[in-house]
Amino acid sequence: MKLHGIIPLLLTSLLAPAQTPKRPGEGARLVVYVDPGHGGEDTGAKGPRGLREKDAVLDLAAALARELEASGMEARLTRDADAFVPLWDRARMANQAGADLFVSLHLNAARTRAAKGSEVYFLSLGAGDRESAAIAAQENGAGPGPLSPDPANVVAGILDDLAQEAYLRESEKLAVAIQAQLNRLGGVRQRGVKQAPFVVLRGAAMPAVLVETVFISNPREEARARDPIFLRKAAQAITQGIRHYFAGVEATPRRRPQG
Repeated sequence: MKLHGIIPLLLTSLLAPAQTPKRPGEGARLVVYVDPGHGGEDTGAKGPRGLREKDAVLDLAAALARELEASGMEARLTRDADAFVPLWDRARMANQAGADLFVSLHLNAARTRAAKGSEVYFLSLGAGDRESAAIAAQENGAGPGPLSPDPANVVAGILDDLAQEAYLRESEKLAVAIQAQLNRLGGVRQRGVKQAPFVVLRGAAMPAVLVETVFISNPREEARARDPIFLRKAAQAITQGIRHYFAGVEATPRRRPQG
């Protein structure tokens, strides 16, 4: 059978039939896979007063997990310690668990210390605009380990694109819902929802977003990222965005757990 005949069959097995998603408190709990970016040898960006991105997002992830659980959802983390997880493995973990959503947490950085605010991204299968592509390149190029799956596995690469493309519209809705709540945080300026070719989002067969919570390069925002009270507020905002997303969803494809 030719490759173009195999792909639809494989995609059918990859995606479960569309169904109305369960809301918190209705039967099986929604599963949100939370990805604290970087870790281990990959420190991520570093603030002017020494805060490392990998540490701040791990604290934020723990706060987000608590808020999600308190809201009736099930939270799982790609890492819960200072360890590096290859970028492609992060989405694969969510896929294997049959997660409903994938949220990758990061802190932004800019050459100018005046840059501030939150940005929420969903995947672009193209290059994206210059600024977004530069941010994605920074996140994609950091840390040890492979950035892409086995190049010999052509079918897997095509399926990654097809599966993610099926969720781009839902990912955009999720990004908008989370961004709206982050904009409500006092002093956090709206920067808007954007698209960029983040590797960590590429293989997720579910709605997936990457949240750049604050600018670690801004001394004031770096201080916020150290503050447990602010991290809790940010976690609450993200959780509220997720709840609003599910409240507005009528039918979302669900991923079957893989062995």
